[in-house]
Amino acid sequence: MKFVLGGNWKLQINTIEDTITTLRDMTSKFGTQQIDGVEIFLALPFTLLSLAKEELKGSTIQLAAQNVASTEKGAYTGEVSVESLVELDVEYVLVGHSERRIIFGEKGPELNKKMKLLLEHNLKPVYCVGETAQQRQSGLFDEVISQQLAEGFEGITEDALSEIIIAYEPVWAINNPELNPGIEIQAATPEQAIDAHKFIRSWFVTNYSDDAASRLIIQYGGSMKPSNAETLLSQSDINGGLIGGASLRSETLGPIVDIAVKLLS
Repeated sequence: MKFVLGGNWKLQINTIEDTITTLRDMTSKFGTQQIDGVEIFLALPFTLLSLAKEELKGSTIQLAAQNVASTEKGAYTGEVSVESLVELDVEYVLVGHSERRIIFGEKGPELNKKMKLLLEHNLKPVYCVGETAQQRQSGLFDEVISQQLAEGFEGITEDALSEIIIAYEPVWAINNPELNPGIEIQAATPEQAIDAHKFIRSWFVTNYSDDAASRLIIQYGGSMKPSNAETLLSQSDINGGLIGGASLRSETLGPIVDIAVKLLS
């Protein structure tokens, strides 16, 4: 068994002082030694990646980016190249987070290009999928997730799956009022989460193989915190978490790391 715990800072920690303080605190508490079976990464805003590279040097906490351009270079104002991420020692890159899909209008074919570009440069995509509250209530979960997976994995070989993580994030469980106006935010129940993860794994059985599907890392995202992490991570098809608000402080991310370690012992 293996857990991959990823923290997504989004646009929540943005100053040099706050970044240094937070990273040094986290490094001192759970980034000084290798934990067998647990990997940790933090996805920071682009402007902080260079600073984080230096702060995390020698740490077991790995660096991630929240996005990447779908082309390597060119006249694309405001984009960030995969070549820059490689130089910054980035290991993981989020692709298709629901905030990128819904707020910024990113579509499947563009996300597929990002996936392939990252793999070409030996970076690990964290491909995000998830349904809105309306889609779930309309009985469209299977259709939506299948389409997102089919678009993202078009032309990607089975050999490449070992370098990819899937993050299931039900949109209705993400604490963002732009995604969920007027909806009470709450994490998926263990039953909802395990059903979703089983469905995603079954998609890879059908479209790749039993072996590939069994080895795939599938994270749960959407309001994971210390109070529900053990219940979620103890489910057999949940292999980690893509963590938002709880990843901003060592006092909330540290206990989730401890829970993962305990479940592996």
